[in-house]
Amino acid sequence: MPQPVYTPREIIEMDATAVLAAYRAGTLLPSQAVDAYIAHQQRFNGKLNAIVDERYAAARADAARCDELLAQGKPEGALFGVPMSIKEGFDVVGMHTTGGLVENRNRIAHTDANAVVRLKRAGAIILNKTNTPELCFCQETDNNLFGRSNNPWNLARTTGGSSGGEAALMAVGGAAVGFGSDIGGSIRLPAHFCGVVGFKPGAFAYPSGGHYAGKTAEHQEMLIGYGPLAKSVRDAMLVYAAVHPSFRPPRDASLPSRLPVISFASFERTICSRETSRIHFQAQELLRERDAAIDTRPPVFMRRVADAWQLIMSEDKGSGVVDEVYPGRPRAYLHDLLRAKLGRRADHHPFLTWGILGTQLFPPNDKQLRWAVDFAKDSTRQLAETLGETGVLLTPAYPTPAKKHGQVYGEIFSITMSFRKVMPFMALGNVLGLASLIVPCGFSDDGLPIGLQVATPVGNEATMFRVALLLEKAFGGYRRNTQYD
Repeated sequence: MPQPVYTPREIIEMDATAVLAAYRAGTLLPSQAVDAYIAHQQRFNGKLNAIVDERYAAARADAARCDELLAQGKPEGALFGVPMSIKEGFDVVGMHTTGGLVENRNRIAHTDANAVVRLKRAGAIILNKTNTPELCFCQETDNNLFGRSNNPWNLARTTGGSSGGEAALMAVGGAAVGFGSDIGGSIRLPAHFCGVVGFKPGAFAYPSGGHYAGKTAEHQEMLIGYGPLAKSVRDAMLVYAAVHPSFRPPRDASLPSRLPVISFASFERTICSRETSRIHFQAQELLRERDAAIDTRPPVFMRRVADAWQLIMSEDKGSGVVDEVYPGRPRAYLHDLLRAKLGRRADHHPFLTWGILGTQLFPPNDKQLRWAVDFAKDSTRQLAETLGETGVLLTPAYPTPAKKHGQVYGEIFSITMSFRKVMPFMALGNVLGLASLIVPCGFSDDGLPIGLQVATPVGNEATMFRVALLLEKAFGGYRRNTQYD
């Protein structure tokens, strides 16, 4: 057995790629890595409330088996022995999958989600599951079962959602790599707010099944992506290739000559913060220096992309969610919402019930839904024609860094339709089914992370990752928050 070469703090600094390299070099064992991450999780979770379930005993047993395989020279899988965290909505055998619902507090998964099957087949060791809003229904992470998750950089700020617990955990180095889901920025918004890499694959690239977030309507399926939250772009590629074996990660950050790049930070109603715009401009000019052909005109479809997202998300008036949480009582959410607003005990968090009310009040009619679906198809085709086979989009992730708890929800679910101002960058990736990745690129004056989004049509992921690798190197990428060590 290798003698300890790395301190526990050095281990939690490692990304998954570095952990795998240390295994191959014989300087680290899976059991040592698992122990270091478990000890770290037990230190920070009291402040962040990111972790809602764990399988520490089982993970240690998994690691012991990996130790034996290493000793025999038989490591198996691209993620062999990698200590991993996963969002609560994914089924993992023997663990709770509650969707953050109080009535599901005893719900145990007896099978693995399809994505988890692939992760385990690649050799990953699942350590824990992380917090989400109820049924992954909003862009902040709070629920009546587990409570609120806090942003490590400022506990008074939101983690984003719905993969908020996962992003908070990765920000402090709570696992080698993590995994989440995204139907409206749910990987990318938390990645931006918490300063980690977050990747949403393109439309229909995910292994569906075993993800618990209420029943999705027909056209919502094209919005969803499952993917990694990570410490590095190389880890995002590593995990994506493990779950989607047809993907071949690029070996370097070299860019094609005259790479088409559509780059913009503000347009019409969407005005980004000064710091966000500054970092975006610096990234844009870096690509220009690398001979990219920069077009700073926002595509015409950006004016309506948030509208299309909202209409598709309201397609079934939230009936799938209502059926799940209020079976046989389709109007009970109103009573629940009123109790919550009066400060009384409610069955469900007002994030969920207010969202249901919105989908009930503003559902699309048939004509509007047809428009939204046609808009998505037409815009996807227009973008592909503009970018060609290799081009990418470069945008902010959100107009601002992380806000105080509750403010992001208020912006996205307001009756004033203010989602049109703040959601376009996020909605772009979902409505057009783009492969979309967040790269940490700096911090605001008050120490909050700022990420940029690189997005591209399906089939051009390798170029997207090359651009992301270049930005990561130039701007420093992920920086682990050490306040909770």
